[in-house]
Amino acid sequence: MIRSSTNESISMNLSLPNHFRSRLDAWITAVRGESCTCFHCGESMRVKNALTVQINGEAQPVCCHGCQAVVQTILREGLLDQYLAAKDVNVN
Repeated sequence: MIRSSTNESISMNLSLPNHFRSRLDAWITAVRGESCTCFHCGESMRVKNALTVQINGEAQPVCCHGCQAVVQTILREGLLDQYLAAKDVNVN
């Protein structure tokens, strides 16, 4: 946003490639210190501190190495469907 000499806000719509925009959005989220919840235990944490696990090709945040290990074990043992049903979560 640019301010003119009369203090009016002027919006600029920049056209960025999608891959750049997604990286920029991730960086802005991390800088802001936005929070998210752990996929396994529900603990609140900052996005920039989150570890991740890949579930159905999508990164899901986890708060610690313990939660990460539990979810990785569930995936390795082929129990994802039962786990998600117990959590009542729909991840596609």
